[in-house]
Amino acid sequence: MTEPKWTVLIVDDEHTIRHLLRQMLQDKYKLSFAQSGAMAIESAKHVKPDIILLDILMPEMDGYETCDQLKANPTTSDIPVIFISALTESAEKVNAFKRGAVDYVCKPFQSDEVISRIETHLKLYNLQRHLEKRVEEEVNKCRLEEQLLIQQSKMAAMGEMISAIAHQWKQPLNQLGLIMQWISESFASGEADEKDLEEFVSQGMGLINLMSHTVDDFRNFLKPSKQKDIFDVTEAFYEVVSLFSNLLTSSAIHVQINTPKTRRIYSIGYRNELKQVILNLINNSRDAINTRRKKGLLTDDGLITVEIKEVNDKVVASISDNGGGIGNAVMEKLFEPYVTTKGEEGTGIGLYMSKAIIERKMNGKISVSNIDDGAQFVIELPLATPHGDIK
Repeated sequence: MTEPKWTVLIVDDEHTIRHLLRQMLQDKYKLSFAQSGAMAIESAKHVKPDIILLDILMPEMDGYETCDQLKANPTTSDIPVIFISALTESAEKVNAFKRGAVDYVCKPFQSDEVISRIETHLKLYNLQRHLEKRVEEEVNKCRLEEQLLIQQSKMAAMGEMISAIAHQWKQPLNQLGLIMQWISESFASGEADEKDLEEFVSQGMGLINLMSHTVDDFRNFLKPSKQKDIFDVTEAFYEVVSLFSNLLTSSAIHVQINTPKTRRIYSIGYRNELKQVILNLINNSRDAINTRRKKGLLTDDGLITVEIKEVNDKVVASISDNGGGIGNAVMEKLFEPYVTTKGEEGTGIGLYMSKAIIERKMNGKISVSNIDDGAQFVIELPLATPHGDIK
């Protein structure tokens, strides 16, 4: 099967030049012709040539203006243009290249020279298009992979939500069970009067409302922020710790938040996304502490320490634990996708997404290091005033 020929658009107002170029090129290329700049612009839109040979000295619209209009139109801007002209001064050649031409051939020209110039720029043009296509394919591939990672991260967060809700609901469900049991037994024995029944119904409804508010709190936690807003960083940490306090308590882990008591510390960004990062870091510390305890390396309670302060124009929040630290081999690539310290139990996407949120969406920075008895993550965010001004 023969390969399709490249299309060359020849633009010249002189019939003899067009005829000469036809004789030179017709065996190698598919040719199209235009006698003026205006015709060239229309032909380029419809024919979509692979390269254009353009004369400069033409009536009404010269080659320079024609080239300007071709480069200004998105549908023709990428087509390489070779000027073919009787003008031989250096200034004309410089002007041609400034207008976007890829080459300049002086009249009278030789057949071998013209073909050689065309072949060179067609190869470059084809290579450029091939590279652009490859880049687009790779970008789309990376975008798809990142969307998958985001979805996996959301599913992991939902799993944490369900686990936390289960812990939050455990006590009120037990209390509801006791109330229902009491109502049943009291009704059967005739011991309960109307006042007792109303009191226990009221208690039951209170527990149900409490559970309903719990669901609303977690639903709001998962809802992505639609736009940047000003928020108190300390408050964001307290909200996360409060929501997941039962999970932490069940693991005998205490969270200590240290922050200046004299004033609030504000940043500007996506509040809920930051809370998801905080949750991920606290969960990582909780898992590390639990693993260390199972190995018999930790006999005391787990401790997660959060310190929030201002450093120059930054909000700096550090999350430290006594979970034993992170191995050097993992530390170097901890923020890469699918890298985890949890073995088969970990997904390896939480820290990757945390870094993406902090550095891409929040204009901040996140880092990790080992301390005496565990690991320490440090988040840096822009410091803002309560009115939203960046310091």
